[in-house]
Amino acid sequence: MRQGAFVAVVALISLALLAVWQFGGEKAGQRQRPPQAVNVEAPRLTTLQRRVEAVGTARALQSVSVTSEVDGRVVRVAMKEGSRVMTGELLVSLDDRTAQAELAQAEASLADARAASQRAERLQNTRAISEAEVDQLKAALQGAQAQQQAAEARLSYHQIRAPFPGVIGLGNIDPGSYLRAGDLITTLDNTEQLEVQFTVPERYLATLAPGQSLTVTSDAWPEKVFSGQLTYLDSRIDPTNRAITVKALLDNNEQLMLPGQFLQVSLAVDEHQALMIPEQAILTQGVVSFAFVVKDGQAERRQLSLGTRQQGWVEVTSGIAENDQVIITGHTRLGSGSPVTVVDDPGALLPESAGAFIDQEG
Repeated sequence: MRQGAFVAVVALISLALLAVWQFGGEKAGQRQRPPQAVNVEAPRLTTLQRRVEAVGTARALQSVSVTSEVDGRVVRVAMKEGSRVMTGELLVSLDDRTAQAELAQAEASLADARAASQRAERLQNTRAISEAEVDQLKAALQGAQAQQQAAEARLSYHQIRAPFPGVIGLGNIDPGSYLRAGDLITTLDNTEQLEVQFTVPERYLATLAPGQSLTVTSDAWPEKVFSGQLTYLDSRIDPTNRAITVKALLDNNEQLMLPGQFLQVSLAVDEHQALMIPEQAILTQGVVSFAFVVKDGQAERRQLSLGTRQQGWVEVTSGIAENDQVIITGHTRLGSGSPVTVVDDPGALLPESAGAFIDQEG
């Protein structure tokens, strides 16, 4: 009997312990984790541009090698290396004494021919001279006029002037130097605007048109962005690289870029409206990208389709609406349905996103 009573007591104790454990478990199940504090950011609607990147070489809009058209000795060098000149400004003077004498002789011959022609016209009225002789004297007058004009041109060649406004390059002559026709004197480049030539893949052909804006950067000025416009499309596609050659005109009013400089070109080929969220809001699981939004005080998981990334923001093509509150902090410990409390922390957005192009509502 004693043994049976002992067994009964043990059974009662076990039942009591089981009841206490079950009751405690139910109470624990009823207790919920406290809401997770999170920061949220509203999606931003903005205009995105699709761009083509290329490289090219700067070329002066107008460029010439200044040479002498006649033989002669240099008597004056008026130009200064690196200086700006205007159209018609004197660069170099050559000894023109012989040319002046030739012009004087030509002008004297012209005066004689004109006088003879005028006398012949007066005599023709009195029939003292034949019509053939009059025609011969008129032809002589025309020849004398041509000789005088040629002598004027030869004289002008001794004053070498700028054919257009630009910047003088290095010079290699001094007063007293003797120049032969065709000898290089200096270079002249109009650099207020520059041209750049580059190629664009043919798949972008339908999006190209003169007048499109572009930006240019150079290793020489890493913090500077230059602007320009597309001006010309070639008339054919290169069958070797399946690309079209284009030209653009660049604004160089600060005179920072030089002809021959290597440039990186970025051309906007189209633009579209895009909904963007901060990159820090996106989580990945395998090949799946997702984010959490706040819905009725709870975290709601949204699977995303993504597009372009720019400056800490990512284009969302599906999964997020414009009026959603996207969780950007505290989301790594969330599950769908987790309670959340939204807090305001101005520093929650990472610096690369906070300072991006998309700071303002699009």
